[in-house]
Amino acid sequence: MIYKLSNAAEKNEIEKAFGIPFKYPNLYTQNPLIHGFHETNLSVVTMDNQSEITFAIWGLMPQNFKEDWYIFQNNANTLNVQLHELEQVEWMKESFSQRRCLIVVTGFYTHMIKNGNTCSYYLCKPLEEPFFLAGVYNKLEDGFLCSALITSKTNSFVSSYHNISNLAPIIVPEDSTSFWLSNASKMEDLKDFIQNPPEVKLKANLMSNEFFLNNITYNL
Repeated sequence: MIYKLSNAAEKNEIEKAFGIPFKYPNLYTQNPLIHGFHETNLSVVTMDNQSEITFAIWGLMPQNFKEDWYIFQNNANTLNVQLHELEQVEWMKESFSQRRCLIVVTGFYTHMIKNGNTCSYYLCKPLEEPFFLAGVYNKLEDGFLCSALITSKTNSFVSSYHNISNLAPIIVPEDSTSFWLSNASKMEDLKDFIQNPPEVKLKANLMSNEFFLNNITYNL
């Protein structure tokens, strides 16, 4: 599972990379550490609005949910969801079929157990440019969006830096974004994409033990 993301890119860099603007540009702030256990927003592109980048609370809740984020997340951690949940959990099925999204990040954090100790890594693209992760979203009763990462089995590169679980986010390359957001995409093809995600070249930066306090990194 992945509970920490990064979006350290400047607003203009993101808009240039994807060719679409932020719907609420004044609300965007760079954040090298997005911690899912605290209520926080992600930058997303949704099926309903593919021409703008908007914001969604990290943590999927049912469509038209009325209560607060922390109430739901204390009972069900939905920062990450897997394919079997999207197929079997009744309120998630519609999200998967009708409300997929792309989540903007510059990287995500993984963890390894080595010799009884934990090592943390930051996985990002070689030039540390922004990219998309596969997600689903719903709209709450107050009109805000909420979203979750879709996770799948780690590939050989990610598993070299992540053995706390065998799950990792799905990177959506630019040539697959239209497919992921299209109403015309077949469910079987979408499921196959999740189960066999394309491999995208990444690099891993070893994090210091003080990273979450001081944002220190060491390049490998």
